[in-house]
Amino acid sequence: MNAQTKERLEATLAKYSISKAKASRDMGYSGAVLSAYTTGSYAGDVDKLEDNIIRWIARQEQAHSRKRIPIVETSALKQMFNAIELAHTEHDIALIVADAGSSKTTSARYYADRNENTVLYIPVVQGMNRKMLVQEIARQLDVEMVRVPFNALVQNVAKALADRDSLVILDEADYLKADALEFVRRLVYDLGESGLVLIGLPRLKGMIQNLRNDHRQLESRIGISLQLEGLTRQDAMLIARTVWEDCPKEVVDSIYSASRNDVRQFTKIMERLQNTMAVNKLERPTVEAAELASTLVLRRLR
Repeated sequence: MNAQTKERLEATLAKYSISKAKASRDMGYSGAVLSAYTTGSYAGDVDKLEDNIIRWIARQEQAHSRKRIPIVETSALKQMFNAIELAHTEHDIALIVADAGSSKTTSARYYADRNENTVLYIPVVQGMNRKMLVQEIARQLDVEMVRVPFNALVQNVAKALADRDSLVILDEADYLKADALEFVRRLVYDLGESGLVLIGLPRLKGMIQNLRNDHRQLESRIGISLQLEGLTRQDAMLIARTVWEDCPKEVVDSIYSASRNDVRQFTKIMERLQNTMAVNKLERPTVEAAELASTLVLRRLR
């Protein structure tokens, strides 16, 4: 056993408050391996384990050297908050659409987390039908489902919604089956007397307004409609300076240009930039480092 490797392992575990069991699993071993190693009772290939320990330590140091990018109250987030809050307060239906990478999910989760007692946040999976949707709402409301006929479950869910100041947020609602999209309006808004927020890609609006889909009942009840634009330069600067207080404007411009107004792309490039800075021992971000970082992210075609 290499005493220096053991000391580095124990110091890293203590510094980042990581258990030996978790670290073992991170390295691909069973949970007890590092306990056995530190007590000198490990019977396996010690050299191979120590190689894995050294690589794991390097990954931890790199990961923890990055500053976490916090949720920033950008103009898009404020617009979403306002739309969601209106739907919640007025028990209305809000339709929010935007391209991928516009922080729709982040904003919706943020609102739900701040109102966890009254908001049901449902990330829609592709092909979610009426039954799946009702069961998920029932689960979040703690409504009994065992051996309850579907029609009775619908009534019980509607009553549970109406009995509280509820809001249901359906994220990626464009993945709902057509019958479920119309049904959720009936369940949540009509019967449940609650607010409903439908979030999705721009195609969601087209799905609702396409006469062939017969969503006229839903369309007529949407009281709030919001189409978000891409990341603004002002918000890009705000995000960048939560990580680097004195981040040069030309660096932000470089990341912004590479991200093509996409919030998710912008933050991904920022993360890669932090890695690039760590590798090159840079204390401040530079345009050259930002350009290099942007090559490591798959960027959206224009």
